[in-house]
Amino acid sequence: MEFDIEMWVPYRCDFKPITTNSLFSDALGHIAEMAMRLESEFLYMECGGACPVGTLVPENLIRPHTTSEGGNFAMVFSYSRGMERVLYGLVENKEEFGVGITVCGIWKSSILLEECKVLVVASGSPMFDVDEFLDSLGLALSTEGRPDGSNVPYFAEKFGYRRFSIPYETDNVIDLQISHLLMKFEFDETRRFVGSQPELSLDNF
Repeated sequence: MEFDIEMWVPYRCDFKPITTNSLFSDALGHIAEMAMRLESEFLYMECGGACPVGTLVPENLIRPHTTSEGGNFAMVFSYSRGMERVLYGLVENKEEFGVGITVCGIWKSSILLEECKVLVVASGSPMFDVDEFLDSLGLALSTEGRPDGSNVPYFAEKFGYRRFSIPYETDNVIDLQISHLLMKFEFDETRRFVGSQPELSLDNF
């Protein structure tokens, strides 16, 4: 999945991630708040050719535009195990929509700003009821909400929210660091076959 966005603020720093979504609708503001408590973030929603909404497109509050596709629904969240659990619970025994994990590229003017793992809810069914789905999602998020993450939305609104990612959010950061150190080891046998690591010459400095 690829997004080409027109951000009015730097992508990696968002000062009002919940308020922005609340201005689109109260339901989206509530979903954005509860998603943060599950270590996720509501990024984007497109429905039936209407103006896309979400944290990635705050400019649509002032300059709305319609999309070329009609009748399709898509909603994107940054990946977290808690959000995956909630969406999996909603999709069980449902045929109107599906949920999947994919890699999302965030582009701005042909520059790749970020490539991250996301959860996508999608539907092309004419029987899909967006309002009913948002109500069900909001209720499921309220039920699943983690007490230890209850202050995250408050601080994100008050001090700003800085986005970052590691190559795969499901990986253990310590394991990644250990693997990195192991890959940097040089053994005598390896050096004998491939030669020593080239060194920079200081003659030109």
